[in-house]
Amino acid sequence: MAALVADKYAKALFQAVQETESLEPVAALDQLNVIAASFDEVPKFYELYISPVVGDKEKKEMLETVFKGKLSPEVYHFLLILIDKQREMYFLEILSIFKKITDEHMKKLKATAITAVPLSEETFAKLQKTLGKLSGKEVELTNKVDENIIGGVQLRMGDKVIDGTLSRQLNLMKDELAQIIV
Repeated sequence: MAALVADKYAKALFQAVQETESLEPVAALDQLNVIAASFDEVPKFYELYISPVVGDKEKKEMLETVFKGKLSPEVYHFLLILIDKQREMYFLEILSIFKKITDEHMKKLKATAITAVPLSEETFAKLQKTLGKLSGKEVELTNKVDENIIGGVQLRMGDKVIDGTLSRQLNLMKDELAQIIV
């Protein structure tokens, strides 16, 4: 349920931002990130924002005190709509989905290369360039180290996983041998 609600609101905000000439999706995302950062810096602020005990009027006054004039009208009014519709508890999920939508719109792709040892700068750059050519998007690549990989690389791009690790190859061989012996 939460994912459906967050998806609906994130898409609605993205559409509203696209329909305005004064705000780009990336700028809206930056503002949403500022809001999330303020929630992280002052956890009590976030607790009050999502609390069912605090009234809508008080929440709106709190937002006005903190954000009025610092956010675009679209983002500010979006926060108010979340309060009116009792959806403020979904803010962080909405932000996450809005970021994915914005990245897709900007033709950006986040990818993670999981390797047994850190990639050299040269290999990292080559892999990032190759993934960019294959996907047709600007790739934001990160490298995570997992010694269990043994060798090779596992790529995670969005919801896709390409596993070219030695540990996977060994597991496949083990499964094939188990079928032959049985």
